[in-house]
Amino acid sequence: MTTLAAPSKTIRVGILGFGTVGSGAYRMLQDNRQAITEKIGLGVDVVKIGIRDASKVRDLPASMFTTDLNSIVDDPTIDVVLELMGGVDPAGGLVERAIRNGKHVVTANKELMAKSGSRLVHLAKDNRLDLHYEAAVGGGIPLVQPLKHQLAGNDVLKMMGILNGTTNYILSAMQQAGAHFEEVLAEAQAKGYAEADPTNDVDGFDTAYKISILASIAFGKQVPIEGVYREGIRGVAKADMLHAETLGYTVKLLGVVDAVGPDRIRARVHPTLVPKEHPLASVSGVYNALWLHGDFVGDLMFSGRGAGSDPTASAVVGDLIDVGRTMAIGGAGSAIPYGTGMQTEPIDTLITRYYLRMTVQDRPRVLGQIAMTFGEYDVSLAAMEMKTLDAGRGEIVFLTHPSIERNFCLALEALEKEQIVEEIGNWFRVED
Repeated sequence: MTTLAAPSKTIRVGILGFGTVGSGAYRMLQDNRQAITEKIGLGVDVVKIGIRDASKVRDLPASMFTTDLNSIVDDPTIDVVLELMGGVDPAGGLVERAIRNGKHVVTANKELMAKSGSRLVHLAKDNRLDLHYEAAVGGGIPLVQPLKHQLAGNDVLKMMGILNGTTNYILSAMQQAGAHFEEVLAEAQAKGYAEADPTNDVDGFDTAYKISILASIAFGKQVPIEGVYREGIRGVAKADMLHAETLGYTVKLLGVVDAVGPDRIRARVHPTLVPKEHPLASVSGVYNALWLHGDFVGDLMFSGRGAGSDPTASAVVGDLIDVGRTMAIGGAGSAIPYGTGMQTEPIDTLITRYYLRMTVQDRPRVLGQIAMTFGEYDVSLAAMEMKTLDAGRGEIVFLTHPSIERNFCLALEALEKEQIVEEIGNWFRVED
């Protein structure tokens, strides 16, 4: 067996953050050291790790760690910084400072890239450096690089993604076990799939950051995070999951982007009824997926483990190998910039189908009155199921034909005033 020759140069790496992702990336760099060196043509050494809490017991020598994060991005001997802290502050300032100091950067920071990605990528490009962020979206699933490279010649017409493993686990378990949201959330927290404070996941923030990043790459301009409509899954009820199953659908928290016109998109995150025959419907548990439609490539779907130490570390190290290969040949950085100023369309102009569950008085002509009210707002009903709850009360579930969301919401307001309607239980958008 041929012995690997010692590389003429070693890439010196500094890591900011040593939590789940940072420790996973370090472990992968150590465990696969020889294979990584062979793929790059240079050795890789982690020389310093930035942490916030020096009191935690860690397996590595104390000399590897520092709480002075600036010392890493200012160190002239460090070539690449892995920013694996998360959040905007202080991570954003550290990334910018690293680039201005001539360092390549690999980040897993979805919030930072969703809010400041265009500016930071341009800064890296101007300095002939790399800024890679595959791990910011989809964990170990390659999504960013295919959009930047293999699919760059396509006009992307639509993307839909299950981009958060926690919410997908919760919704999958609710549908499979017929359980309530609160029960499954507690189970997810006990298993470590959900944080003690699950807000970022269950209220849709995480998915909004990720779909903003993907849309920015696909459409060539930064999608402002405030332009992404967002709803979470706290309102999804056990009854809705059962009705969706009966109607041939499953409920998923989707990030959806539609091309509306030149430099104009609609970006949204919300619970959605997905037909069981759609590829996204079968993505369950903590798995993530992105489905897209391009004008030449047609339909594509990427799927895999979207979070966790190992999958995310895989994406981080993959980006680092890309940086290393560029360094090995003495090339300039390959950061691919995108512009700013993407316009976003409001949700109330969306045209889609809707699912609606309501409690009504069980008496003659109820359905006729409801249909008439919907008709006044140009909303037509496509399917209906009704069951008796108790004496004098019934539950009705409707699916509508495609209609403008503004009109659908006006119809709901009118129905709430009708004496025959006791409660608007829930409603969701439907993707057919």
